[in-house]
Amino acid sequence: MKALKKVRGCQFFSLKVGLVLAIVFIFGSAFYYNHHVILYRNQLNLLVSYLYDEVSPNQVGAVYQRMLNIDSDYRERIKKDLEPAMISRYQYYANLYMLRKIEYEEYLQYEQVIEPLFFSNDKVIEIIAEVEKYYQSQRAYLKGLNLQQQGLIEEAIDSYQEVMFNDEYYYELAKTQRRECIQSIKNQYLTEANEYYEQKNYIEAIRRLDYLTQTDKDESVSALKWYYQSEFYVEAIKTVDEFLAKDELASAISYLQQISDSFGTQYAETLELKRSEISLQRMKRRDKVMSKYASKIQVNLNTESSQQIISYNGIPLQATTSFNVISFATNTFTTVKKEVDESVEEEQVEQYINVMPLLVTNSELTSATMSILLGYYSEFLNDFEQVDIYAGVIEWSEVELSTQAVYELLNEVQATTSLSIIFRGPLMNHSFELELVENATLLMMAEIYQSINK
Repeated sequence: MKALKKVRGCQFFSLKVGLVLAIVFIFGSAFYYNHHVILYRNQLNLLVSYLYDEVSPNQVGAVYQRMLNIDSDYRERIKKDLEPAMISRYQYYANLYMLRKIEYEEYLQYEQVIEPLFFSNDKVIEIIAEVEKYYQSQRAYLKGLNLQQQGLIEEAIDSYQEVMFNDEYYYELAKTQRRECIQSIKNQYLTEANEYYEQKNYIEAIRRLDYLTQTDKDESVSALKWYYQSEFYVEAIKTVDEFLAKDELASAISYLQQISDSFGTQYAETLELKRSEISLQRMKRRDKVMSKYASKIQVNLNTESSQQIISYNGIPLQATTSFNVISFATNTFTTVKKEVDESVEEEQVEQYINVMPLLVTNSELTSATMSILLGYYSEFLNDFEQVDIYAGVIEWSEVELSTQAVYELLNEVQATTSLSIIFRGPLMNHSFELELVENATLLMMAEIYQSINK
């Protein structure tokens, strides 16, 4: 019996010891958790909040470095955890903005702190880029709203279409406003399209219907557009034939290029084939004229501007990469007027004024501009409207001719061999009769110009 009591006493003692140890362990663990987890977490959060809320962006770098070396039991842990904690806080507010829970200005306060600290961090770069998309989406909606209020409906629709699908808040708002804009503009454009159709202005009529078919899937609008296009095609062929009857090949090509966007695939291929055939006719006409003067002209390519400069009588340019009007004109005096390589003398320049036609085309020889370079030398200061004249030097002026002027010039040259160039000024006029070679050159250039541009 005594032995039994003794055993029970030992068991009770052991139980009390175990209970005390358990209580000590629990309180010890709680103290440890409070000291090493809760208190550390609180301190870390305080540091993060301080950096975001109290420090200006231009000082945040220096303060951040001081925090990494703070005199604390948690120094090593802070060095390890401060950067992820800063990024985590930043991402939280970035998410709030993208969910449209806070305004962009509030989010921006966090970006301005995080970016200078971790500008090379891949995660930060990714978040900033994603937020920028949402910001641009917001701006697109607000811009569309402003345009709509100003009555600029087309521009408003385009702006609403830039709102991101993932931006649920503004996407739904934009979709509602866009639908309202489309309905508003539909009635207006249908009325305008009918008015332009009655005026046979098919391009503007089709443009309005084309816009409606792109923004609103309405079969009746698509059918009306097709009807307008079919009538426009018939009228277009008539217009092209009229150009061809007058041998105005360049005008026909230009017209076909101008109207090409007004047709769908059912007509576009036919019109493109027509344009190619006319382009071939123009090329043959141009080459025929060029071959006529092949021995007298020289074509130089300006590699920087992709232009070709057609000169006459084999006059070389100073450089094929940089065309200089004055150098070219001076070179003309030495090689054509004097037909020697000596420098220009005053007597020769005064005797032979410069009247040099110049043709500049694109690299394909499908468009051209014609200019006449004018030069004059005098010992007296004067002020001509066409050519500036200074004492002791040659001054040059370039006059670009309109298409009509070139045609008129061609008629004049063909009609007579006696042409003069007149320098007009407020003090005096000077008239100089052109030589036969200059007449011939004008005729040559005008014919080449006409073969390309007519």
